[in-house]
Amino acid sequence: MLMNLVVFVLLFNGCTANKLADDLIQKSCKEAPKFTGLVSRWPHFEKDCIASFKENPQSQKARNIDDLIMVGANNAISYLTNVKKIMEKIIREKKYKSSLSKKSLEDCLNLYSKSARLLKSGLNYLKKGNFDEAKYAFRDAEEAPIFCELKFNGDNQQISPLTKENNLFLTMIQIPVIFIIKAH
Repeated sequence: MLMNLVVFVLLFNGCTANKLADDLIQKSCKEAPKFTGLVSRWPHFEKDCIASFKENPQSQKARNIDDLIMVGANNAISYLTNVKKIMEKIIREKKYKSSLSKKSLEDCLNLYSKSARLLKSGLNYLKKGNFDEAKYAFRDAEEAPIFCELKFNGDNQQISPLTKENNLFLTMIQIPVIFIIKAH
């Protein structure tokens, strides 16, 4: 009987914790773009925000906005790593359309490497509770997807093979930035 009670309490606490985290994610992702006035600029922000947290099991441990900021920063770093792998594969397999496209992809890789350093720096600031410096580091990291797209869509009129990834990466960086602005 005691064993059944212990199991029930553990399951109930787990379900309650998941519900708390899910509610926090839903509410935070829904309110964030409204708070900043960027609803029209990022129409998919809420959906992408929720999806990014749902994909990371660590988000189920979140009990407050600061926990979500930390998970969001880790999500951005993880996504950056995946996009860099995509770029490296395109270059390695020569799936670019011209030598100019190859040069642009190499430039994007350099931008993403700088962005990785900035995101990791921002994460370290978060761990120290320095939200302002973390926000500035994350904002500087936004240059990678923006300038990567400009490398392709500027005067050279190349077609970026990474537009979708760059746009989502920008959103991934914006999640902890907007949450920091809202909470601190």
